[in-house]
Amino acid sequence: MTQELLLEIGTEELPAGYIKPALNHLKQKLATYLKDSNLTFGTITTFATPRRLAIMVTDLPLRQEDQAKEVTGPPKQAGFDKDNKPTKAAVGFAKSRGAKVEDIQIISTDKGEYLMVVQEIKGEETADLLSRFIPELILSTPFPKSMRWANQAISFARPLQWLLSLLGGQKLEIDIEGMHTTTTTRGHRFHSPVEVEISSIDQYLQTMDELHIVVDQDERREMIRTQITEVAEASGGHVVLDEDLLDTITNLVELPNALCGKFDAKFLTLPREVLTTSMKKHQKYFTIEDDNGKLLPYFVAVNNTKVKDEALSREGHQRVLRARLEDGLFFFNEDKKYKLEDFTPRLSGVVFQANLGTMVE
Repeated sequence: MTQELLLEIGTEELPAGYIKPALNHLKQKLATYLKDSNLTFGTITTFATPRRLAIMVTDLPLRQEDQAKEVTGPPKQAGFDKDNKPTKAAVGFAKSRGAKVEDIQIISTDKGEYLMVVQEIKGEETADLLSRFIPELILSTPFPKSMRWANQAISFARPLQWLLSLLGGQKLEIDIEGMHTTTTTRGHRFHSPVEVEISSIDQYLQTMDELHIVVDQDERREMIRTQITEVAEASGGHVVLDEDLLDTITNLVELPNALCGKFDAKFLTLPREVLTTSMKKHQKYFTIEDDNGKLLPYFVAVNNTKVKDEALSREGHQRVLRARLEDGLFFFNEDKKYKLEDFTPRLSGVVFQANLGTMVE
């Protein structure tokens, strides 16, 4: 008989770049622990959104199998005297392994004859093993930066909000600094701000859809790809598909909703790199180009909610981008008033390295 494990770590919104490494850590460390604990398993699957890291394991046994382990003790000459009677060393060795002196065997090795007993190791319940290990699994997750909150001694990328843990459909008891596991998950922050009981992996995945959350990051990524392609084509162009930006946005939203916006054509006088950088780095917008690869005065934004008033949402995105591009246009025009060599004297105030001089030198 087997059982499944479902663990969901609920947090405040995680930085997009933190999510994939965290999932890799959770999957690899849990797999290693299960193997080292002689627990077989089927598959390990991870899902994530900005507010949750989830890991699912199928076909876990109810408990470890009992084991018979050969344990080597002291040399024979230390374990038995000249009359072949057991010494204190032999008695202590047997007792330390839960065996009797009569159970001691003599084995031959490259280093000579040694005492050996076969130790019976009773398997533990899987639930007990995981209850002890999961706090370590969660708290050992590496992040570029971690934080502490309230009066907690623990640290994580962002404050923990809830812990859902099920083993075989029952709550797996875990305690992390007074935060106990539950059998509930939480819905989309705006569309479904509720808590819902979970009883299995299948029900969890179905509930995520009902709570307006696309929990599978691969599915969410392809959904965004499809949406941005469609809205860009509706504007008469083609989206400039930046895979890195696509990865980032995938980990910024739980329910993607793309829309197309427009900006003043005067900003097309800026170099392509300036426009692209302003939209990608600061606003997380995709650019749009025509059939000849020339940028068009349009962009694609991806919201984290279903938009009721698309015109209002579009205007908000356009207003923010307009300010960014106005700054870029101003500084670009200011820089064009000078030649590159005009900037050289300014390097005299930039130290290259202490005791080695300035950049101009």
